[in-house]
Amino acid sequence: MNRFDGSIDDLKAIVDQTGVRGTWTTHDNNHYKFTAATGAVLNWWDTRKKTVSFQGPDGPKQALEAAVNAACEGNALAVKVPAKPVEADPNGTRIFLVHGHDDASREQLERILLLLGLEPFVLQNTSGGGMTIIEALERQIGKEPEAKFGIVLMTPDDMGYANRDGADKSQPRARQNVVMEMGMLLSSLTREKVVILVKGHLEQPSDAHGIIYLHFNNHVKEVVPRLTERLRAAGFDIPADRITKAAS
Repeated sequence: MNRFDGSIDDLKAIVDQTGVRGTWTTHDNNHYKFTAATGAVLNWWDTRKKTVSFQGPDGPKQALEAAVNAACEGNALAVKVPAKPVEADPNGTRIFLVHGHDDASREQLERILLLLGLEPFVLQNTSGGGMTIIEALERQIGKEPEAKFGIVLMTPDDMGYANRDGADKSQPRARQNVVMEMGMLLSSLTREKVVILVKGHLEQPSDAHGIIYLHFNNHVKEVVPRLTERLRAAGFDIPADRITKAAS
């Protein structure tokens, strides 16, 4: 899309349909900017030409443009140019993400993976194709998984305790769906192709103490060096300059 003939409210509604998180800002000369959490940027000038442009890192920029174009299908207000065909990914760069309610940490992880040249797959960002959550999980990480690697992001979203210990012994813990999906990942992809990131201090599942955890306190980039070691060991080709950029 290189032109949009509607109003700013119309354009915001279209961007909302994409499900891409981000913020809008207003600038001089009737310039409106949407900055996505991934670093991609959509610019629109409410002038005679009604120009639309996209900026940012190649992966996030192309993803945002494709999402906006898809949301604009059948919308007469959007004037599009032919989209570039999506190239096949013979190297298998899809990473399945399991996460809880900490959106900030999840978005940090998504951005880091994009900077590393990988494709983060977040179930809530897709339509699911009419499948249930379990069916979608099985498709991504089942017997013939589309995702070749999994990352579990455990964040202190809940509090819990054993009945025998009482509420005074409650500890921060990850969401129970995160623990369940972690088990599915480990069973399907094996430990060599799963990394578990832990934010701060939280209770860990008692039957998962033989697994390697990567701990961070404030930002996911704290574990980039160790994370990329695991990814490289699993067969992903990640250039050193991408690692430096993702960790900075």
